[in-house]
Amino acid sequence: MKKIITIITCFCCIFCSTQMKINKSNEVDILIKTPVKLEPEEPITYNIKNNSNVIYIIDPYGFVGESYWLLNNKKLVPIQFSRGYYSRENDDCRNDLIIIKPNEKIEKALSLNYMEKAIYDYSQSGNYIRIVSSNHSKQNSMPSSCKQYINDLELKGYRFLNDSIVAKIPFVK
Repeated sequence: MKKIITIITCFCCIFCSTQMKINKSNEVDILIKTPVKLEPEEPITYNIKNNSNVIYIIDPYGFVGESYWLLNNKKLVPIQFSRGYYSRENDDCRNDLIIIKPNEKIEKALSLNYMEKAIYDYSQSGNYIRIVSSNHSKQNSMPSSCKQYINDLELKGYRFLNDSIVAKIPFVK
């Protein structure tokens, strides 16, 4: 009987994806199911869980740092760079910012490095890994467009998430 349970457990673990925590905060977990299926047209969603008794504000475009892709452990060279930037008004801030209540768990798309403008060719077969090192704080460029809205929320007791991401995220094609 023990062998049957062991075999079933092993079989389930082999075909189930796991969740990888990519941020440093203990108050809020940002998790991703790995390996991630590489579909450039589809946004990548993250499970965000508030482990505290505080309401947090997260700007999905508020992560800034360094990031790049590896293909078979070699750094990918971008094929081009996108132009322009995303400008926001007050209504955009209300729609964009993620408000996560105490002990709430939500699934949302995030930009792990808003400053990355590189566009890559994902047509080759192999093992892709996204390397990310970024920070989320009110001092980053994107939250400045929502400064008044964030300040109003903070006066109500909300807290802007100060966090960092350091991750090597595996992708499958």
